[in-house]
Amino acid sequence: MATIQKYMEIPAARLPIVAEADVVVTGGGTAGYIAAVAAARSGAKTVLIERNGFLGGSATGTYNTNLSSSYDSDGNRIMGGVPWEAIERLAAAGGAYIREIKNGRRTHAEIFPETTKTVALEMVYEAGVDLYLHTWASDCLMENGSVRGIIVQNKSGRQIVLGKTFVDASADADIAYKAGAPFEQLDVDHSYLTTLDLTVCNIDVDKVLRWVKDNADRLETPKMPDNIEDNEGIKSMVEFVVKGPRKTKLPDGSTYRPGRALGVKMLIRRSICRVQGHVEIDGTDVKQLTWAEYEGRRQALEELNYLRENVPGFEDAFVVAQSPLGVRETRRVKGEYWLTLQDLDGNTRHPDVVGLNCRPVDKHMKNDEFSIRMLMGNHDIPLRALIPQNVRNLLVAGRCISSDHDANASLRGGGTCMITGHAAGTAAALASRGNGQVRDVDIALLQRTLLDQGAILSTDPGRRFV
Repeated sequence: MATIQKYMEIPAARLPIVAEADVVVTGGGTAGYIAAVAAARSGAKTVLIERNGFLGGSATGTYNTNLSSSYDSDGNRIMGGVPWEAIERLAAAGGAYIREIKNGRRTHAEIFPETTKTVALEMVYEAGVDLYLHTWASDCLMENGSVRGIIVQNKSGRQIVLGKTFVDASADADIAYKAGAPFEQLDVDHSYLTTLDLTVCNIDVDKVLRWVKDNADRLETPKMPDNIEDNEGIKSMVEFVVKGPRKTKLPDGSTYRPGRALGVKMLIRRSICRVQGHVEIDGTDVKQLTWAEYEGRRQALEELNYLRENVPGFEDAFVVAQSPLGVRETRRVKGEYWLTLQDLDGNTRHPDVVGLNCRPVDKHMKNDEFSIRMLMGNHDIPLRALIPQNVRNLLVAGRCISSDHDANASLRGGGTCMITGHAAGTAAALASRGNGQVRDVDIALLQRTLLDQGAILSTDPGRRFV
């Protein structure tokens, strides 16, 4: 039986304009706060709108501590500029660890989320960004194919923020969707799982590490640093899987696991761990998001109870915090270029490159099926993948960039989101100097500006940018 939707007419609103800017960034997550800093440092008057009371998105809210895509498979650093500055500032504050493998090649940065919140706020305020926390971007005002302004909602009421150029870093492409840009969104059965994390403390680290060392043959590929007996200061994470179906190799090189398994990550402050629940939902449907808060928490508590009963050192562990839902996939805009898995595997090069990526392709699928495959080398991210079709003055950054479902399993990673945020914020600032139209940005000027800011656009020393 079809659902009957009821409606009410409401009076036309006369809303206050609370800010006017050169660049307006919606979403202060992993991509958004970097985009805002980059835009402001490029000389643009910048507004940043974030619905939470903190910045950093999946690098803070969902306790995603692994910012992969800092280095490629050959150990070349592919993250620079504003994102790498954030990592270095985290490390200086005792909140980041640059992980190395045994042959000395660096692989990625691991971060401590609460420190990330502080560093993100510091960078935003130092850059002179006009920040609105606790503020939801609910709609946009269109004029001749361009976004004129954003309607926001917060404790002060409904307001309008006007701008010349806009960056949608909302993860779900909320502004691009409202502006009429085309997008792709798969149904629940084919989208990647959404995860809820609970933060667990009061772990006896020494007991856990001894148990892992003594039971390594019973665990799935435990990742143990060489210095596991040294628990002082910032250390690499300890990771292991304590139960569930074993992984197998697929013909395409992916490692595949057919069902739910309990993966443990003892974070860089090793007395802290996370437990997770996984749900199959449409991340743009409020009722499904509401149900996920319950079901995800229930599953995460099941994992904690298992650890308490089976892994020495977890007997007295307890939950101290719940993270916001980690939604992996919703809308992906259709941009001027559509990144595919073939681009990633083929190390495709583009004349309008604005960043690089090498994050593994990891797929969290229905019924807790999981696969992961490493990428070799690195590939270009073109500016065209950040430009939605049918909108003149809008860029996107983060996991909603223009890419197919399979490619997005790599591109959605936190490190890559930071890289696309840097590119989008800088491009938006350059566009705002003229008519605000993002397609009019001089790509050579954009690339020079990014390089001057320390971005890495190639690992080939022979490649030149005009």
